[in-house]
This record gives sequence, C-alpha cells and structure tokens, in this order.
Amino acid sequence: MNEREFRLHLEIETTVLEVWISQGWVVPEVTDQGRNFREADIARGQLILDLGNAMGVNEPGVDVVMDLVDQLHSLRATLRDLTDAVRRQPSDVQQLILSELTRVDVLRQR
Repeated sequence: MNEREFRLHLEIETTVLEVWISQGWVVPEVTDQGRNFREADIARGQLILDLGNAMGVNEPGVDVVMDLVDQLHSLRATLRDLTDAVRRQPSDVQQLILSELTRVDVLRQR
C-alpha cells in the first residue's frame, strides 16, 4: 500500500507519519514509486494510535513499547528457528532436550 493509502487507512497526517518513521516505529519499504507499507505496518500504526490516544502513553513510552514489541518478535523468530532445529534432530536427542527442559522447569518452580 502506498503512503497516501496508509495515512488514509489510519487517518493520520503526513507530519505524524514522518515522526513515526523518524522514530523507527514504522519502516516502510522504499522503492522507485515511493514508500510502500505492509499489513504489519498497519498493525504497528494502529498500536501506536491506541497507545497514544486510548491509553495516554507519551512519545518516550511509545518508543519503549515499540522496542519491546520488536524484541518479542525477534525472540519468537529465534524460538521458531530453535524449535525447527530440534525437530531435525534424532528422537533420542529430542528426548534429551525435553528431559533437560523438564528438569529446568521443575527447578524454576521451587
């Protein structure tokens, strides 16, 4: 989606979008035709609006939340890669990993 469509969808002004981009909260793909936004950008934009408007979070707070969201997505991707790597292991190795995870979980619950 182009910049105009993005702004219309979220009902924001160009100046607001420029702040979001300068803060790194939204990172559009830049092509010869201009900036292109994905569905993930729409979701991030809606979150930013909700934080600021509905929840009263200020700009530094939005920055913290967006950083945490990015960290969470990165951790999820890493966990997905780790899970895929474990699945490619022989079943005896998978059982050893599962046993160790169970042992660590029991220790954590104490």
